Amino acid sequence: MSDSTFDSENPQAQQPLYPPQPAPAPPPGPSRLARRRKRARRRFTLAFASMALLLVWMLDGFMDTRLGEPALSARPAPRAATQNDILLKLPPMQRRFETRSLQENDTLAGLLARQNIDPVTADAALDTLRSVYDPRRLQPGQEIRLYREWPADIELAQAENFSTGRFAGFDFIPVARQRIIIRRTGDDRFHAIKQDRPLTDRYFLADSLVTSSVYEAGRDSGMAPKLVVELIRLFSFAIDFQRDIREGDQLEVLYTRRFDEANELAEEGEIIFAALTNRGRRHAYWRLDHSDGRHGYYDENGRSIGRLLMTTPVDGARLSSRFGYRRHPILGYTRLHRGLDFAAPRGTPIFAAGDGKIVERGKNAELGNYMAISHRNGYRTVYAHMRRFAGNTRRGRTVRQGQTIGYVGATGLATGPHLHYEVWHNKKPVNPRAIELPRSRILNSAELQTLSATREATSARMADMAAQYNVLQSLPLAGRR
Repeated sequence: MSDSTFDSENPQAQQPLYPPQPAPAPPPGPSRLARRRKRARRRFTLAFASMALLLVWMLDGFMDTRLGEPALSARPAPRAATQNDILLKLPPMQRRFETRSLQENDTLAGLLARQNIDPVTADAALDTLRSVYDPRRLQPGQEIRLYREWPADIELAQAENFSTGRFAGFDFIPVARQRIIIRRTGDDRFHAIKQDRPLTDRYFLADSLVTSSVYEAGRDSGMAPKLVVELIRLFSFAIDFQRDIREGDQLEVLYTRRFDEANELAEEGEIIFAALTNRGRRHAYWRLDHSDGRHGYYDENGRSIGRLLMTTPVDGARLSSRFGYRRHPILGYTRLHRGLDFAAPRGTPIFAAGDGKIVERGKNAELGNYMAISHRNGYRTVYAHMRRFAGNTRRGRTVRQGQTIGYVGATGLATGPHLHYEVWHNKKPVNPRAIELPRSRILNSAELQTLSATREATSARMADMAAQYNVLQSLPLAGRR
């Protein structure tokens, strides 16, 4: 009988002789640390695969031989937006303008109010202007063009009354190369435009004989007052205009003016060349621009016309008192007059005699409003009896030669408006008209070559202009260069 035989009548006999053993318990699960490591390995694998795919894609792009070819697209490129898009959408209108000028102590807001422009509308226009330009920078004399508009279907005769039109904005030219436009686009809405004004330089030649003064000779030749003043300042280093000028002296000037696209004069340019024949001696100077943004005038040998200090730091002045001992007109006793007095109208600009640093600026019982400037080589200049100081002339500030530092007045002990001007060298007062001042700049070899080329080009231009336009009013000098 086998081991598997059982008795059907005996229930206990139905149990196997070797009952099955229970299934073993499953092994314990992985720990929390092991699960974290497994997740970290999975993330690293995914990141590595992504980086590999990105690297393959980049290499494929760099190796593509069609990389430099233009790509075609069915979608057209968007048109660049223009500042006139807003204006093009406006309905057609008739527009006219009238020109007004800012007065002394005037504002643009005040000007708009005087033109009966609604305050809300005027404020909206000014707010738009402030986004591109500060109206407080506008100076007296600034011209403003005010625009009015009418519907296009209104007859012109009905629009003859300028004040009946709707205020349409204004424009002005703050600097020669820029126009600011404020254009109305809707009810109390305006649009601001900064418009560049390309200017073109044109050359002009003045050649005349001096009959009474260099100033009148320059003005009679068509030069603007600003350029004539610069011309006089240019020659003031070498010529005493009160004693040296004679009738029959010859003046030659090549200068520029700048014109806009409408062929209208936008601003005066620069003096390119100037020559003055005085008592048979010809003083000729050429303009040369430097790499540092400055410029200077030089003679044919490359010597700078400019000196360390100006002899006369005020325009249009008359020498009223010289350096030396004199009886003081107010104090009544004789003492050393340590400078020069230049009588000039009250408010005449006073210039810094040279590059330097303001070391004193204040008020003195005798000198009134005065200023002292320290210069190189041990020089120091003093300016007294000023009516007021110019802006940006605080103590410690640097100034350039010819910069306006104040205005002629009669403060302190003064019998009338004049500038008292002193020059000190090594802490001793010296006569400004008796010292030999060093030149302001010496040219190197490269600058001398540039000057030589400038001289030749200037001579060719002047000869061509004289022959083509016949503008010379006097006989040309022999050996003109």
